[in-house]
Amino acid sequence: MMFDNISRDLKRFAGGGGMASMIKTCLISHSFHLVAVYRMGVVLSKVPLIGLLFRVMIEYFIRVVYASDISLRSKIGPGLIIMHPHDIVIGSSVVIGENCKILNGVTFGNKDTESDINQQPLIGSGVVVGTGAKILGGLVIGDNVRVGANSVVTKDVPSNVVVAGVPAKVILK
Repeated sequence: MMFDNISRDLKRFAGGGGMASMIKTCLISHSFHLVAVYRMGVVLSKVPLIGLLFRVMIEYFIRVVYASDISLRSKIGPGLIIMHPHDIVIGSSVVIGENCKILNGVTFGNKDTESDINQQPLIGSGVVVGTGAKILGGLVIGDNVRVGANSVVTKDVPSNVVVAGVPAKVILK
């Protein structure tokens, strides 16, 4: 499963450029490296007895090296692209579908940090989230949605639309 996910991630990063492009991506793409570390961390965190230690260590590594806070308890589908992997926050209950693209400075998390209730977003497949966007609360983002840069999404978004603004509104159907 891990290798299937990493393989699909790598193919999307390489853009169908063949073996040379995939080798180059594996060697020098820090964006791909973050996704691969996440995938390996998810598998290692499930190892009996020492999985919790692995999870803490790998989440800390992601914080220090990539300045991002990505929970290994989140569920992220294959084909993920994280462009410019800096300042990404993905909470522990976030679910992200297949073939999504996330740009830098994006947050997926709780709307109310004072509440004991953990309500985090469910993101559909084929979603592109622009730089600095914040998607907060227990909402659902449909498939093939484009979220504009610096938008703040706090309500459900239907599939196949473009949203932007603060608060985010549908600007293109």
